[in-house]
Amino acid sequence: MPKRPDNRIPHTTPRGHHDAPESLGAVSESLLLPSDIRDDLIAHALQEFPNEACGLIAFEGDLPVRLTRGTNVLASPTRYRMDDAEVVAAIEEMDRRGWWLGAIYHSHPSSAAVPSDTDLAEANWPGALMMIVSLAGDEPELRAYRVSEDRSSYVEVAIEVQEVEVEARPPVARRLADFARVVVRRLLPEPERFGPSPVASGAEALDSGVPTARAVIGVLGGMGPAATGDLFLKIIAETPAETDQDHIPVVIYSDPRVPDRTEALLHGGEDPVPWLIHGAQQLERMGVSFIVIPCNTAHAFLDRVQPHIKTPIISILETAGAAIQANHPSARRVGLLATDGTIASGIYQEALRKRGLDVIVPDEELQEHCVMPAIRAVKANSRHDSVRARLVEAAEFLEKRGAHVILAACTEIPVILSQQDISLPLVDATAELARGAVREALDRDARNAETPSLVSGGTWLRRR
Repeated sequence: MPKRPDNRIPHTTPRGHHDAPESLGAVSESLLLPSDIRDDLIAHALQEFPNEACGLIAFEGDLPVRLTRGTNVLASPTRYRMDDAEVVAAIEEMDRRGWWLGAIYHSHPSSAAVPSDTDLAEANWPGALMMIVSLAGDEPELRAYRVSEDRSSYVEVAIEVQEVEVEARPPVARRLADFARVVVRRLLPEPERFGPSPVASGAEALDSGVPTARAVIGVLGGMGPAATGDLFLKIIAETPAETDQDHIPVVIYSDPRVPDRTEALLHGGEDPVPWLIHGAQQLERMGVSFIVIPCNTAHAFLDRVQPHIKTPIISILETAGAAIQANHPSARRVGLLATDGTIASGIYQEALRKRGLDVIVPDEELQEHCVMPAIRAVKANSRHDSVRARLVEAAEFLEKRGAHVILAACTEIPVILSQQDISLPLVDATAELARGAVREALDRDARNAETPSLVSGGTWLRRR
């Protein structure tokens, strides 16, 4: 490990003073970098030494305007991963200000400022420059790179430092005001979006005929949209209702931009966790009582999502497993129809094994030529009989392997495959999630039926 450089903030070494690595392409563009952002970046790297530092740089047009320091949750001298909640907060702030994520930076405490194989493999934000500051030499060295879309190569982007005079920087008072606004925005709760006016007195609220607060189901969807719609229809079908007002309030946050979960699990694709956290936080702000996610593969990431919200997430793994035990008590082997990512993650194997159930999966050829093409077809809005036939073939294979029930563990599958298509009992994970959500909402309503909650001024608070 090299000796830690002192805390001076040197200028970036001019490009002409270094030879580019052989693998480096020609410099094809340049970056005009304000000196205060450069200085803050290098100071952060020095502060985190001997571990890697990391963070984001917001751009307005082509100009970097703000650096956001990140927390390296790995606390490693050779790897980094920025805290998911910090990423979400920074991106939201950029969106509010009309900025965009122009660069992601990290440090190399003991190696050159050149992308490593790991850096390339984990360059998951398209369009953002990769900036690396090396602390391996006598003075910090900062370089920037444009990584190709397939992450197999890169070219260097020349850094032109724009000196920023002290007088030209935002006044300290304005910086403090910006910081205060961020703190207030994060600490103060969103106003209640359901229930009576907060200006009514307690007596007026009780006399106004406003019903006791009811449970609200939050659906974190869009993965894919058809599966989200399928869950909503099944929630409606499972609800004992005679009028519109008998149905359970549901808030759906459907964002189909969430990066592919299977790609992330198997091929190092873009991490979906920041997107999942963002969606869950939006639902939490809207006052939902609990959250359900109509995407089985997304459940492989829930241990990184739940810590960022207080609202509980009901697991599709648990509702499906409970349904198999309750409705098929003699079953011992479950045939699993799911994405490559779900199978590889082992989340169902682990959840069902805890219930004393063995799991059988399609062989590699069947998974590649039948299951995954059928899932992709449903996502592409195809409902052709040939799509259903692929899934039937996979189910028949699992039956021959000794499965007692078939579990449709991808939310696209029950969109097209039904019980009438196969001979073995079909457990629809989406339907079981809907039943679990309805049960949870009705149980909460029953517990809260006689206990309306009021605070000073008459504001109703939803019980969770």
